[in-house]
Amino acid sequence: MSTHERQQRLEVLLHELRTSLTTIRGWAELPLQGLSDDPELMVRALRRIQDEADHMHQAVQQVFPRADVSWVRPLEREPVDLRDVADEAVADLGLLDPERPIARENSGRATVVADNRMLRHAVRNLLDNALRHTPAGSPVTVAVRGQVAGDGNGAGDGTGTGDGNETGDGNGTGGTPRVELSVSDQGPGMGPRDIARLTSPRDEDGPIELGGGIGLTIVRRVVERHGGEVSVSSAPGRGTTVTVAFPIVSVSSGN
Repeated sequence: MSTHERQQRLEVLLHELRTSLTTIRGWAELPLQGLSDDPELMVRALRRIQDEADHMHQAVQQVFPRADVSWVRPLEREPVDLRDVADEAVADLGLLDPERPIARENSGRATVVADNRMLRHAVRNLLDNALRHTPAGSPVTVAVRGQVAGDGNGAGDGTGTGDGNETGDGNGTGGTPRVELSVSDQGPGMGPRDIARLTSPRDEDGPIELGGGIGLTIVRRVVERHGGEVSVSSAPGRGTTVTVAFPIVSVSSGN
């Protein structure tokens, strides 16, 4: 294993551990907030703590596999409702930033066949990025749209659209029916480098760009492994909307 590959794996591991530990801390503090009299809430908190602890264990186990095995673990596919994934991510972040307005929008059934754990952490990374790069109290919206028609384009170059917005697309889904999840904020907008982290396709086993923003790279890789694409609409001072789209046929067939 090369020095760069070792550093890459360590940075991915540290990012995942920080994310899980932050979530565990938020749910573990509920009893201290006088909410321990709600049995249903306590069961939910324990389940989330267990889920995140399992993810941490798995992340550690996957960081240093045999030299001939990719660091990317195999997908464990099952039916996953994106609405549930969004609700869980919003609940997690609501504990960590209770003063932040986080709105939820649903439109239609949004079930895909996917790796539930990977999907949850990708969405959590998207929300975490939105909260970290916007002013305190600035609203965030998480929207899930059921089966919608593909845009027929399926490709983008990450350049401006002429109206001040910047957009970018990953691997195209063409006109294939798909489900979408978007995270919108009203922050300062996303720079070209962060847009590239989300929209520039790279080889699955190739090197991850190290440094700040590694969560965005993880989001893109998770979406691409599920046959999906990421698009970004952002303008300086006018906020950002990141949309992840999963083509129903490709996801359910395992392509």
